[in-house]
Amino acid sequence: MNRLFIFSAKNLFKKCSPLLITTTQKTFIRKLTTTSPNKILSRPLPPYLYNDNSVYQLEREYIFRNNWIYAGRCDRLQKLGDYLSITIAGYPIFIYRSPLTNELIAFHNVCSHRAGPIVPINSNNYGVALYGNQPLLKCQYHAWLYDSRDGKLKATPHFDYKFQGDEKKCLNLKKINIEIFAEQFIFVKLSDIKEKASINTLLYDLLNDMMSFPLNEYLHFNSQYHLINCNWKTYVENYQEGYHIHGVHPELNKAVQAKQYLVTNKNNTYSIHYAPSRNTENDQEKFLWVYIYPNLAINLYEKGYSIEHILPIGKDRTMISYDFFVRSTSDESQMKDRIVEAKQAMIRTLEITNEDKMICEQVQINLDAGIYRPGYLSPTKENGVEFFQNRIRDELKDTKLQLQ
Repeated sequence: MNRLFIFSAKNLFKKCSPLLITTTQKTFIRKLTTTSPNKILSRPLPPYLYNDNSVYQLEREYIFRNNWIYAGRCDRLQKLGDYLSITIAGYPIFIYRSPLTNELIAFHNVCSHRAGPIVPINSNNYGVALYGNQPLLKCQYHAWLYDSRDGKLKATPHFDYKFQGDEKKCLNLKKINIEIFAEQFIFVKLSDIKEKASINTLLYDLLNDMMSFPLNEYLHFNSQYHLINCNWKTYVENYQEGYHIHGVHPELNKAVQAKQYLVTNKNNTYSIHYAPSRNTENDQEKFLWVYIYPNLAINLYEKGYSIEHILPIGKDRTMISYDFFVRSTSDESQMKDRIVEAKQAMIRTLEITNEDKMICEQVQINLDAGIYRPGYLSPTKENGVEFFQNRIRDELKDTKLQLQ
């Protein structure tokens, strides 16, 4: 529940912009006031899906391998040889700007010889991305060398054997599908499954909304990380509703009208969030809060924005990775003020995260205890949770898991 504190303290006491109130949302608002009392309520997912390691392994295969997953931003990989090393749901991968083509390519970060890393893996802070520069795709372990254009094996120093034909083909790096969304955001798909549409097709409508924000003018100024002792779904579900604001976020509850918090689910792919301020000033600022299935949130404002990357690192541990950005200006004095304001907003965001951390970890304890039996989801306050859980059910429908 961090999107409201993302940039400016002033934002909390401004009337929120109607930027996101589209025709779709107006329809959604009408539905809020006309929901039938006889509507069949949805029930949450069964608790064992949040604490069983075999379930987590299936999620790695069916969700995190088969969907487009956010990995990082292009502007942090500008020089030839720049790389981003990140572990996504237990899969170490890397994005690399090829010195030969100047294009971004992606591979599994594993040498075909004896599983050494091609670029360093952040083993000390699992789940946190590493950025660096490496002129060659050379294994860190035994120095096997790969072509930086396509990952084909080039050399095996001191191996005393020369591979031939098909024998050599199976030793190439495992390439990963990569797409760039909105000219900035890098998405990868680890599997070769063909029926999934491209990320740009899935998020086409969202791109139109984001065009109001000149993303190329925003500069990265800070990253923060939070390890939370809960299942990744527990945290996403917390993000996907504003129903808990009055109970968990007292300061936030003073700033926004939590009862009017709206979540609009679009294209079975993402959700747009909206909440009006309690303040009635006319001074308004554009904003866009969006959750993209399965594990990304982007919170955009005119002067800055944040990326919230939700990275599962086990059945009951989740790394929340934040990147904070501020919009640049040629006025040095104004830029200094923006940096100060952005840092203050970042502190407030992290305070909200700590509140979410506390409640999510306590929810996880109860999910693990064996007492809880699923209740019901509010059709208006938890429709974002319902969207997320239905996606989980759909992704895992071909397994033998009990999903109701």
